[in-house]
Amino acid sequence: GGGSPVADMLSTARSTFTRTVMRQAVVAQQQRGFKVSVLGAAGGIGQPLSMLLKLNPKVTELSCYDVAPVTPGVAADLSHCSTNSKCVGYTGDDLKKSLDGCEVVVIPAGVPRK
Repeated sequence: GGGSPVADMLSTARSTFTRTVMRQAVVAQQQRGFKVSVLGAAGGIGQPLSMLLKLNPKVTELSCYDVAPVTPGVAADLSHCSTNSKCVGYTGDDLKKSLDGCEVVVIPAGVPRK
């Protein structure tokens, strides 16, 4: 791109190398699995969404958070699904704890329509 032929060749090699390394990192992450957090896990969308994520073989750990005090019970129910992922429920001031180490965060939380 406008530089010397050697500089252009090095730039092309660097971007090809970067794409290759990034692609390998993504593949490694997909093989390893994901820690996923659902914020709003006790709601009408959050509960079935959390169950689908718990059943997904790419999810190795599921963190369920909601302001509702029943969230640990939702996580306990999900723990009965026979999968290789672990499930923990958080509520109240534990938002930061629920997000610790997560690669994916899904937020179905909100106020219901009237």
